Amino acid sequence: MEIDRKDLEEIVYQKIKKLPEFFKKKLDNVEFFVDEGNSLRLLGLYHGVPFNKRSNYNLAMPDKIIIYKRAFEKICRNRKELEDKVEEVLLHEIGHYFGFSEKQLRDLDY
Repeated sequence: MEIDRKDLEEIVYQKIKKLPEFFKKKLDNVEFFVDEGNSLRLLGLYHGVPFNKRSNYNLAMPDKIIIYKRAFEKICRNRKELEDKVEEVLLHEIGHYFGFSEKQLRDLDY
């Protein structure tokens, strides 16, 4: 399936908007991006200092959560599948932002 980058950005935005207020209030100094991506296997990436490890975090560049468009296009067959997968990957990457490891997220089914 193919999706326009702007459409995928809108899906990401809508999914973030639907997060519980408790989580949205804790998302500090983090930006969300959609990138074409070079890998067809990597769906998303968190890059930064996890929230639970921050101290003296003044004047720091924003953390990034990146969603890779090409990988989603490869594995999703329709828009509903894509929207569900975007939500899953966003929650996974936000989990990394909050300091969860890969193993902890897998154990939680994220």
